[in-house]
Amino acid sequence: MPSPENPICAVCSTSLDLFDRALLLRRHEVDLFRCPQCGLMAFPDPWWLTEAYESAIYDGDQGLLRRSRLLSRVTATLIRAEGLGAGRFLDWGGGYGTLTRMMRDKHLDYYTADAYATNILAPGFTGDEKETYDLVTAFEVLEHLHDPMEQLATVTSHNDRFFFTTVLHDMKAPPRPGTWWYYALDSGQHIAFHTKQSLAILAERMGYSVTSDGDNYHLFHRGPVRPATRLLLSERAAGAKRRGVELARTMTGRRPDQPGMRA
Repeated sequence: MPSPENPICAVCSTSLDLFDRALLLRRHEVDLFRCPQCGLMAFPDPWWLTEAYESAIYDGDQGLLRRSRLLSRVTATLIRAEGLGAGRFLDWGGGYGTLTRMMRDKHLDYYTADAYATNILAPGFTGDEKETYDLVTAFEVLEHLHDPMEQLATVTSHNDRFFFTTVLHDMKAPPRPGTWWYYALDSGQHIAFHTKQSLAILAERMGYSVTSDGDNYHLFHRGPVRPATRLLLSERAAGAKRRGVELARTMTGRRPDQPGMRA
């Protein structure tokens, strides 16, 4: 299928440059574009998504429960750091409700919302993205969004804290297809790959400030955050997490940062 003519960056509205070609779902050759302004890498016309989402959760994601356990710990730490323990929370794009179940087991008032997946594990605790929460989480979601401004508009317009994960790449050395696991080419579901710059611009356009570890954990917030939160989401903390991944790799002989193996 031909590439879109004159594609525009969904974050900063700059004309995208053709970067490379990638093989998605092991059968579709698709052009990958790069924004020269903010560094966003994108497949701007993802016509194959119906095929990619035949299953709402990619069947090759073998690390779902392990990742949810890690994210439940990090999120509970953030909630304590911000003094929000008595608050109300939403996991947006929450899949089968795995994280929400774990957070409710920690006695936190958590709900889940996902337009494309059934809440199996947290029945009775389906939330509404039009309501207000003390914190909204969105884990492994941003890389699935072809128009984040539009797709996040409802849930972010009336929520002051939006905590999410997406793995960033270096704008100065963008990775080629086949050299970076996060493209997840076999799934066909990852279509946008952010940089520090693209997140900063996106946050500003949505009326947020951003606190990020520069790697995978990011908090959009209106108003200040506490020092403990800045420490949790510091680049120093990200370095410690990366060292932990390297240690796990040497101990197990597996790559926990490959698709389906990321903790």
